Order: sequence, then C-alpha cells, then structure tokens
Amino acid sequence: MNRLRFDQLPDDLQALVSIQRLDTGQILFAQHEVVQAAFILDSGKIQLVSYTEDGQQIHHYTVRAGESFAEVALFNERYLCTAIASTPSQVLVLPKQAYLTALKSSSLLAEMFMAQLAHRLHDSKILLELRSIRPARQRVLHYLQLNVQADGVTVKLDRPLKEIADDLGLTPEAFSRTLNHLHEQRIINRRKRIVTLCKESSELDSNQGKTHPTPNRLRNKLSNAPP
Repeated sequence: MNRLRFDQLPDDLQALVSIQRLDTGQILFAQHEVVQAAFILDSGKIQLVSYTEDGQQIHHYTVRAGESFAEVALFNERYLCTAIASTPSQVLVLPKQAYLTALKSSSLLAEMFMAQLAHRLHDSKILLELRSIRPARQRVLHYLQLNVQADGVTVKLDRPLKEIADDLGLTPEAFSRTLNHLHEQRIINRRKRIVTLCKESSELDSNQGKTHPTPNRLRNKLSNAPP
C-alpha cells in the first residue's frame, strides 16, 4: 500500500495539520465522539476497535505508519469506532473540513485517498474470509497459506502473535496452541517466527474436507508490517 507522507499533502492543508503524540493504551478518539478530524499515522501502531452494548470489544484492524485512518469520519458526524495506541505513536491530525477541501482540489491526493480505501476494502475482505472459517486449525492454516512467500512454503510471522491472533479473531493462547499442534502433527515446521509448510496447500485443506483457493505469494498486508 502506498504510504501517505506529510510532504505529499497540499500546502494549504499542511499549514493546518497538527501533531498528536500518544502513549501506549491512550485513546485518540472514542466511538460516538463528534468528528473533528481524520488522521495519518506517522509512527507507532493504532488499534481500531468498537464496543457492543454489553461492552464486548470488537477488533477491526491495526493501523501502521504511513496509513491514513478514520476516513469515514469525513462523511459522518460521529466516529464509528475507537482508536487506541498499541505502542507509543505519533499522529498527524487533519481537520475534517480542510481535508475535504484538499481532496476536492487535489487530484493526486484524491487518488491516494481512493487507493488506500481500495486496499483497506481488500484487506477487510481477507479478514472476513479468515474469520468465517470456524475451526481454529483451518483458520490458521488458511492464514499461513495466504501469507506464504515466493518459495511456496515459508511464512514469516513478523508481527507480535497477539496482533495476528486479533486479526484472526482468536485469543493469543488459541493461536499459539494451534501453531504448536500443527507443528507436532508435522503439518508445519516452526522455528521461532519462521513457519515452513510441510505439505501442499491442497493436502492441508483436504485435512478438513474443505478447499480454499490459495496464492503462491504474499498478496495482502496482514503480515507485511515490520515487527
């Protein structure tokens, strides 16, 4: 995904951008708060979550450096989710009306904006696909197959396991336990953060009586961020 930088913003918008620094666990904005701005993450990581009426937390996705987020806020009066810093983070704050004006006047900015939304939609479809697979074992296998490298067998777990587990809709314990079981069954070979698939993708899927189309290389950002 193309990264947005401060120097790519139109001059008029740059003049209105402010910087906000967040400590780990600090909330940038809360669900249902009145919208003031959209954002670009300059450094760190931001978790976007929402809460049900009974207080259950729903994980949406992790924002990484260079990505814009809360774009839907430009077209709503209130934020639809909560943004929480999962590490010390620095955020560029783009006032709502100024950002909208810049998008209307700058075709380049509008193109980058649309590209990020298109990639975000694709990533969301992948997450929904993964989370719709009910057995944890098959869900983890499908995740590994989606993120296999060009050699067709190697996967680098280059993010904290908790983040990957959140994306999969699993607890960290369930994710780790499933990886260990797959290793014990010699379906994968795991050495720290390097996983090697020991069977062909079709064989792995047939173990659950289910076949999923799988790519031969990394096609999405789910494990593309630096640790």
